[in-house]
Amino acid sequence: MILRGQAFWPKVFEGSLTGDETKYQVDICHLDEDTVKQLEDHGLTVKIHDPKKEHYKGTFITARGNRPPKVFDAAKRPWNPKILIGNGSNVKISAMPYDWTYKGDAGRSLGLNQLMVLKHVEYVVDDLEAEEVPFDDEDDVEV
Repeated sequence: MILRGQAFWPKVFEGSLTGDETKYQVDICHLDEDTVKQLEDHGLTVKIHDPKKEHYKGTFITARGNRPPKVFDAAKRPWNPKILIGNGSNVKISAMPYDWTYKGDAGRSLGLNQLMVLKHVEYVVDDLEAEEVPFDDEDDVEV
């Protein structure tokens, strides 16, 4: 299945440690009604983000996998992994629903296969020097 939306919290190159496994994932957000229906018809749960929270994501679903997805630009060229994908980037993904069981629980999730960046939003790291640091300097510091 192919889904279009905005990417939030993409971890498609470095992954994130979940328990003892590295997971690669992305929240696909601001889904249209047809996409929500398609996901629900496949037995998947679409979430609705609280509009009062920062980075409002509308209706969304998380797609994840145990291996890094193939990532491309809009011209189908491999994406440079040094260029991080920022929140709000327009993307489309290739994904497949799968069933799982774990420690007595069971469910259905969305597996992430490929991601295409349609409109890139630069990932910006917060500048810690611009923020007030609540600590005093330490004199006896070994580096």
